[in-house]
Order: sequence, then structure tokens, then C-alpha cells
Amino acid sequence: MALDYSLLDVFADAPFQGTQIPVVDGRNGLSDDDKLSIAGEFQQTETVFVDADDQGKSAVSVYNAKGKTLFGAHTILAASYVATEMGLVTDRGSYLSFDIAQNDQLIHSFIDKSDTAPSTIQFSRILTPTVDRYTPDVSRIAKALSVDEKHITFSKYKPLMVSVDQPTLVVPFTKAQHVLDASLHAEHWKELMSEIYATHLLLFAPGSITGSSDFHGRLVSPDLARDVFPPIGNVMPEFIAYLAEQQHTAEGTHTFSIDRGSLNTRKSVLHVEFDKHASREVACRIGGNVIKMGTGSLLVS
Repeated sequence: MALDYSLLDVFADAPFQGTQIPVVDGRNGLSDDDKLSIAGEFQQTETVFVDADDQGKSAVSVYNAKGKTLFGAHTILAASYVATEMGLVTDRGSYLSFDIAQNDQLIHSFIDKSDTAPSTIQFSRILTPTVDRYTPDVSRIAKALSVDEKHITFSKYKPLMVSVDQPTLVVPFTKAQHVLDASLHAEHWKELMSEIYATHLLLFAPGSITGSSDFHGRLVSPDLARDVFPPIGNVMPEFIAYLAEQQHTAEGTHTFSIDRGSLNTRKSVLHVEFDKHASREVACRIGGNVIKMGTGSLLVS
């Protein structure tokens, strides 16, 4: 059996940038074990599967090397791109739409109908975050990240624990370069783990490494090597909720962009809008470019 797949660069402003996401056409029928094996074969951060039954009803899922996982911003855009090619979207006149069911919520994607590359896709979500203002002392966080404490304390933001899809300790820095320089110290991190329930941290700073964004972000955890810069799309809901929680963030609609990567690695740029109101819920829209880099077939017996 041959399974067609596409290789996409997501949140990429140019080819060979952004996050690489394979998307597999699963209409031949694949078990969970099949999908796990295929995700392991690609060895990318995540692999997306787009299925459709005889009535054309679509279903999408995302797997990493450990099993099925939640959709993040980059995998939502990848699924929406291939669903468009497969004719699984709805024509809304000036744009196309595609819905992804996740837990008790529908994620709505909006695909630009322009024929020019790259393709621009945006999706919307309603966030209901949980915010824990207790965090370890900044000096201990700085030691765990092997950075000078002043690079955190002089930021206008403060560390905060936020959870939408997954508990995340969000740590602000004064400059993007300090985010790039951070490195987890095993012993100090182990001590922090006894007090917090997050398994990874989102580091961010005002500024840009691409010259075209408002913030720079980086996801770190004990499982990642020093010079690895994984996608940050999975924690965008937490970062949006973090910004909405700030007292100096006025009610109304806010827009920003955030980049990911380093000067010597692949770079991503995510564009975000969110609405802050008196309600705890936060409406957000996350978008970016998708570039199709290649196609192929997997020969599965």
C-alpha cells in the first residue's frame, strides 16, 4: 500500500525555514499503531494525518514519536493546507474554512484563496486559561537557566505559570540574545521541579532575530539539547493568555508577531491577534505562511 504525503514548511517566510511538518493522506485507513510507526519513520517533531470516510467527513490527528498528541499552531496550519488540496474544506466566498475537533472545542481555520505562494492560513480559538501567580524566586529561575538574574528582573514582565493545553512556566527576558544564551542547569532545574508542575519553560523577550517580529520565543526542557530550538506553536495559547493576564494590557484587540529559532537555524514567524475582555475567556487568531516543499509516497506493506 502506498501512502501519499506532503512535506510542508509552516510559519515560514521563505523556503527551508519554519517548522517541517509531514502530512499523510490517511484515506486508505490507518490504525493508531500505523500512525505511530509512520511518525517514527519521519522523525519530525510531529506528523499530521488527514483522513476522510466515504461520505467525505474529515478527521485529522497528530502524532509524535511517543503517540497521539494535541494539535498545536503549526500542525493546525499543516492539516488545513493539505485538507484544502484534498477538497475537504468549505468555500466561504472570499476564503476557505476547515474545522478541527479537539477535546470539547472546534478549531476554525481560514485559508486564503490566493493562488500565489506561500499560502496564508489563520485559525481561531477561545482560550480558558488557568493562571498561577506563584513561581519560584527569580534568582532560582536564573540559576536553572544559567543566566544573569538581571536579564530577567529588569524586564517589564514577570515569570508566570499558565495553562491552557499544558502547564507552562513563561519566563521573560530583557533581550532576544539572552533567550538564545539560556541553557538549563540540571541540578538547579531538578530543585525547581519539586515546586512547579510544568515540564518545560517558554522563554521570551521583546525584539526579534528575523527583523520582522515583536517578540522572540524559545521552548526549553530537560529533554532538549542545548542548541535545539523546537516549534513554539504548541505553547502559543499559553503565551497569549500570559499577555492577556498582564495589568498593562488594556481591554480590546491586540496584535503581535513572534519569531523562533536562531541566526544559524531555521526560523519561524507567527502572527497573532487576541481579544481581552472582562471575561476570563480570551479569543485569539493565530496565522502564518505555509510553503509546500515536496511530496512523496510511503510504501507500507
